[in-house]
Amino acid sequence: MDPKIERLATALTAAWRDGTAIPLPAAAAAPASRAEAYAVQDRMAELLGERVVGWKVGAAIEAVQRLEGHDGPIPGRLFASRIYDSPATVPGARFAGYKVECEFGFRFTRDLPASRPKFTAMSVVEVLMFHPAIELAGSRYVPGTGGRPSRTHDTIADNGGGGAFVFGPAVANWRAIDFNRLPIDPRIDGGTAIRVYQGELRRDPIAIAAETINDLAVRGVAFKTGDYLSTGSLTMPKPIGRGQSFVARFGELATLVVKLA
Repeated sequence: MDPKIERLATALTAAWRDGTAIPLPAAAAAPASRAEAYAVQDRMAELLGERVVGWKVGAAIEAVQRLEGHDGPIPGRLFASRIYDSPATVPGARFAGYKVECEFGFRFTRDLPASRPKFTAMSVVEVLMFHPAIELAGSRYVPGTGGRPSRTHDTIADNGGGGAFVFGPAVANWRAIDFNRLPIDPRIDGGTAIRVYQGELRRDPIAIAAETINDLAVRGVAFKTGDYLSTGSLTMPKPIGRGQSFVARFGELATLVVKLA
């Protein structure tokens, strides 16, 4: 293995386990392509040795990619030890400095081999069940370090900037939901409602799911029944501190809660 990839994967693994952060690597020590970034993320997963129970994707919307300077979607693994059911209380020390955001999540209703046919937005609904979700998103890099701005490849290497997920219960008859019109009301400690993305910053989660599944298939990723897939932020990411609670109402479907202990 490339020593550069091994060094970064090892450092990111330690930061993930310890709830700490590392300096952003200098350009010469950072992944220079998506292939290298995926290699770091894959090696990080190997070193962690934890059970993978799904995937998340960020920047799956072109407007977000333009806004944040990304060259495409940013996938990351979901690990069993970082999945919670709402209402959830999570360790404040582990997630210090993280941000909360609402997402549309799904679970697979059957196994999908890596050799599966490509899905469309119409066909993918046959293998999914809808779950509203909250992401605790974070970075294992110390802000302002490295002598350069963070790039897409840095975030991919850092497990897609993922941290943990809180999932709500499955929603029956979910195919009738108009996801673009579903009202979402997220607040921290009952404060002012957090901005909900609309317009060009919003996209059909079913289309994102199909696209993500197809993209991961190219990398040989298979899914098992019960695995999760989350389709990106619906709300402005907001920092959450120890002792605070994040409450998100997804219309009349569910109210999700996560508190940092």
